[in-house]
Amino acid sequence: MTVRIAVLGTGNMGSAIAERLANTGFTIFLWNRTIDKAKSLASKINATVYETPWRAIENADVAITLVSDDNALYDIISQMRRSDGLLFINSSTITPKASMVASKQLKELGACYVEAPIIGNPHDLIQGNVIFLVAGERNCVRYSMGILMSAGKIIEIEGESYKASIAKLIYNSMLISSIQLLSESLTLADAYGISQEKVKEIMENTIFKQFVGKYLDRIINENHPTSFKISLAAKDLEYANSAAFDANLVLPLIRTSAQTFKQADIFGLNESDYTKIFNFINPKKFKKISNSNK
Repeated sequence: MTVRIAVLGTGNMGSAIAERLANTGFTIFLWNRTIDKAKSLASKINATVYETPWRAIENADVAITLVSDDNALYDIISQMRRSDGLLFINSSTITPKASMVASKQLKELGACYVEAPIIGNPHDLIQGNVIFLVAGERNCVRYSMGILMSAGKIIEIEGESYKASIAKLIYNSMLISSIQLLSESLTLADAYGISQEKVKEIMENTIFKQFVGKYLDRIINENHPTSFKISLAAKDLEYANSAAFDANLVLPLIRTSAQTFKQADIFGLNESDYTKIFNFINPKKFKKISNSNK
């Protein structure tokens, strides 16, 4: 019998994993807070849409969540009932506290909880080229591997489920902060008349070759599609900063990056790709978008 998977949340990443799993032979059920998004995807991948997350879950063998934040995950869990034998995979980026709450509550309901946040973008996910950072009870992790390996590579994090959440926040903090640093460096070069092409040439002869080669053009290309919103980048940095606070740590760079991305989010760049933090940092770009917002 085909494994039935409920994908909860059909944003960019949720839609991508649903498409990937459907293409690899799984039966897919969908739920999304905005139901029309789920219906549009369902017609594309021949999936069934449910009006509530619990209705999707109770008909499935496995649930995979890809939602925006802790509260969205709590909303789903709060609707659940006894579900013995269910494998519940959370691939959302959440705080370790939320992971602990989810793990405890789902275990009490008879479900097997696995934390499996994703490194990669929607295109990578559809192609099966992402990385899943996986943690949880060993039997639950083993149960999840066949499904997750059909969509990407697995790096197992030993220990409690929340450690996968921390691992994802570590990765995102480094990536997002690096994008901000490259944006600031390009802004400094622009102020002194050094072209972006020259910056790229310099960096391609250094240890930064791979990073700049992948992200510089994306930063300056106004037509690059959004795969990771500024609002979500701001949230992830805030979660990393919160996790640091809980561990009695002060991480100045992550805290500063969190403030910058949050300001850009509030300013109105929330739906823009996170690489467009350059437009917020660079005075020339900022002036242009400020004028367009008037």
